[in-house]
Amino acid sequence: MWIWQEPDWPRGRLDPSMLLGPLSATQATVAPLVSQGVALTTDQRLRLEATLLGEEIEASARLSGVALERSEIRTALHQALGLADDGPVRPVSPVVETFVDVTLEAVRTAFAPLGEARLLEWHRRLAPQLPRSAGLAVGEWRDGPFEEVSGRYGLKRLRYRAPAEDRVALKAELKVFFGRLEDEEPGLEGAGHLQALRLHAHWLALSPLALGNGLIGRLLLARWLTRAEGIMALQAEGEFEVLPEPATLEGYAWRRQALAPALVEAQHEWQVLRETCFGRPPAPRSRLDAGLPAEDASARPGALAPWVRWWLTRLREGARRSQAHFARVRRAERLWLAHARTPLNARQRELVLTLLERDDGVGVARSDYRDLVATSDPTAARDLADLTAKGVLQSTGVGRGTRYRLPALESVG
Repeated sequence: MWIWQEPDWPRGRLDPSMLLGPLSATQATVAPLVSQGVALTTDQRLRLEATLLGEEIEASARLSGVALERSEIRTALHQALGLADDGPVRPVSPVVETFVDVTLEAVRTAFAPLGEARLLEWHRRLAPQLPRSAGLAVGEWRDGPFEEVSGRYGLKRLRYRAPAEDRVALKAELKVFFGRLEDEEPGLEGAGHLQALRLHAHWLALSPLALGNGLIGRLLLARWLTRAEGIMALQAEGEFEVLPEPATLEGYAWRRQALAPALVEAQHEWQVLRETCFGRPPAPRSRLDAGLPAEDASARPGALAPWVRWWLTRLREGARRSQAHFARVRRAERLWLAHARTPLNARQRELVLTLLERDDGVGVARSDYRDLVATSDPTAARDLADLTAKGVLQSTGVGRGTRYRLPALESVG
């Protein structure tokens, strides 16, 4: 049995009173991000968001089978956000530009009404970049059944079968979904994170597209979480009975954390969670179903408490990672101020930006730098020696064990 065959579809079974503890813990972890974001300058906020969105875009694309260069994502984000970086403007591939543009649109329009046209436009632009997209409907709802399978050729396994096997039935389901959006997108009342997670479950269970449901679902989740956390920031400034005008809300529509990396790190947990909440084949009836355990009749799908708890944990993890990014933004600003008059070539700037993004204090070996900027070993050695002499980097170790890192990671607080 599947989640949509339960009588409580599409809302699922959930008692919010049983989740007060995890919800409170999540809000307490996210709240400092909201307050710290207010204290950032516009440039600091944009640089922080560029880092967070860079992580989100890279991980989300990877989950969809698309490999994007992190340096290209950073360049595209900096250009789109109007961040000034010295050095030549580097070209960005159309694929990276598309992912960046659509992600920014999903975030920046978080407080605008979301209709079918906008959602299908995102799909029209992103879906052609996905593997195995040839021949499938792009920029329109599916007109047939949707089955999610895994495994290699000859050993395919059915993971999930979505409701509605034709476009007429799907239109009826979509009418319910978009009706929920009008009433349940995070607003001034209710627990915004809980509303976001319930809507996300509905979208993924419905899977109304021929491909790319996970990718679009991650965009929607980013939108809803942006709304939830933007409203937290708004409410921290005063009490409101209704949301202000869209022009006022634009300043609150920015991402404060990245969640897609958590899915990359916990893909097995994620798959088990989906099977628990969405259901599994009731019995092996075909080659697609073979190999999966039969459904436990006592474990009905549609209970969303495990879904919400799992995602709230990921939100807390993401918030803690973002705390480190907040500190990194301030350290980076001080580092650039300290070396404002230090001449650096494009390769050296790329290394400094990469080390600031990683923020792990581990540094790089000469071979790492050579591969990063695609240069020769002698040139890499000269660049690193120059950066060390100028005080931009410090070196530790000897010979091939020498590593180079930013002193700012320790000395700039």
